[in-house]
Amino acid sequence: MFRRLIVPAMVIAAVVALIAVLTPTGALGADRIGSDSYFFGRDATITSPVTGDVQIYKGNVTVADRIAGDLLVVGGSVSFSGQGRVDGNLIHAASRVAGADGRVQGQIYPLLSLEGAAASMTNNAVVASLLIVWLLASIIVALMGGRELRFSSSEVRVSAAHCFVLGLVALTSFVLTAIAFSYLVPYVVGIPLLAALGVFATLTKVYGMIAVFHAIGTIVAGARTRQQLESRRWLRGDLAMVVIGLLILGGIRFVPVIGTLVWSLASVFGVGVALATRFGRREPWFLELREAAV
Repeated sequence: MFRRLIVPAMVIAAVVALIAVLTPTGALGADRIGSDSYFFGRDATITSPVTGDVQIYKGNVTVADRIAGDLLVVGGSVSFSGQGRVDGNLIHAASRVAGADGRVQGQIYPLLSLEGAAASMTNNAVVASLLIVWLLASIIVALMGGRELRFSSSEVRVSAAHCFVLGLVALTSFVLTAIAFSYLVPYVVGIPLLAALGVFATLTKVYGMIAVFHAIGTIVAGARTRQQLESRRWLRGDLAMVVIGLLILGGIRFVPVIGTLVWSLASVFGVGVALATRFGRREPWFLELREAAV
């Protein structure tokens, strides 16, 4: 009975730990993704510091505390009170701004202006740059380890729930282990431990995400029969599947809020499949004990 409760208990603990670690302090009642806060169709009052950006759509906002990033308001009014200030830019569209003198460290301009359009495109430029890096990494992995990638990709499609649970537990373990190692930094030994953990976590996510790209590309554009595969000239092979999956997830990544959420879920699946398949090599993590030959 106790053994049956281990996996559900680990999943619940992982969810609670991730929410506690990743949920930032900031505006109350907001939809939070990372350090950013979003409001849709309702008013907002910033009563505690926000470490990222704040976006309000069809709502009024009162800034009573510090916003470290940019403030974007579409179809509402902006007012300041108390210690309210914006360290970044204030970008607005069809909005009224009052009391912003001396409280905005960056610039104040309409979204439809040239400066506003450029500012709104900054995040997209960063996303596009990261997607290029992902593309280069995907090409290298697909060319060097196509066999392993195919095995991991099939594992995502066949055992999605197992990969998700394992990824959730693994990510939580990474965070908690990093916190534990950080206490050893003053004793020097913590620095190499944190570095090793960071390298392993990064490699796990990179390989796992590329396996997820391959799985999505296979689901969307993969050949269903041998004859269909032989008749194709371009949409075949591991590299093609990886690129197609990357383009699909990359397009979703540009969608506000939803894109970040989808990529976060894909990261969980990726970490899970990388660990579940031992990076596609099907080898045990540790040496197996075998009986000695007589």
